[in-house]
Amino acid sequence: MTLLIPQISTGVAEPLLAQLVESSLVDLDPGDELFFSKAITQPTGGIPITDETLKQLRDSILTAARNHGFPERRPTSFLRFELEVAEVLAEWEPLWKSDGVPSGEALRNDCWSFITIVVLPDVALWRWPAKSSEENAGGRSWKGRMVGGSRNTFQRIFRRIMCLDRGAGHPDRWGLIRDLQEDDFSAILERPGLSSNREIAVSLGEEYISMKLRLSQVSAGLRQDVYRQATKAIRAYGVVQPLDLMSAENRSRLIQDAFQRYEKELTAAPPSELESAASSGSDVQMKSTSSKKPARKSLLRRILEGG
Repeated sequence: MTLLIPQISTGVAEPLLAQLVESSLVDLDPGDELFFSKAITQPTGGIPITDETLKQLRDSILTAARNHGFPERRPTSFLRFELEVAEVLAEWEPLWKSDGVPSGEALRNDCWSFITIVVLPDVALWRWPAKSSEENAGGRSWKGRMVGGSRNTFQRIFRRIMCLDRGAGHPDRWGLIRDLQEDDFSAILERPGLSSNREIAVSLGEEYISMKLRLSQVSAGLRQDVYRQATKAIRAYGVVQPLDLMSAENRSRLIQDAFQRYEKELTAAPPSELESAASSGSDVQMKSTSSKKPARKSLLRRILEGG
């Protein structure tokens, strides 16, 4: 039986954000009050989850946050915290069907809006603070971390689980999530033609880590060039031969060959040419980017209830 997660639409969520951005983390602790009158559940059959189930999720993620300094300090890197969150989400029953496939609820953006704004607003603002002194405080970028979508605080971690899970039988199941960096996740997950199939994404992640180790002595810009060229070649091949129809062995060999071919091409050039190419690529990328345009605990309740 499907467990239904409460949802809040973007139209309901966004008016709350202006108030959240001005609140302290302590004020945003919901305590045991995880009910929101404007939340809905889909009328598709299933059982609404209980407050106890939501509290289990909050308590587990709150423990992970406290392990990394919440609420007093923020770590220099959140990768270890987000690995612990991934492990929590991987075990939270409402997100999964009995066969280990993500539930329909897990794929609804509005469910993640509820989880972020009602259940874990203090942790979300600790991870992605929106300081009033900053020009873009509460702007579009920050809102993307609060409402459901690919950049949401917790939904983006769930996407890593779906794409980079080595499998329950693997001795280091979450190793890719542990070892990849923030930019690495973006490079892999923002290419849906490759990341939409978990087996392809895992093979790509494995080779990406191996490539970084092989080219540890060259610049990050050159490693990105290798990755871009290799994935272009892999995607072009996939037009002729669907990658998800290949055997795991042949697919892994294809990905390895693509990376190693471009590694040889780039590293064969004289160092001065390599640095010039990397610098030129960075300049182009920069120009392209620039062209785009009562009690403390009750404060959250007052925001949610419009008081």
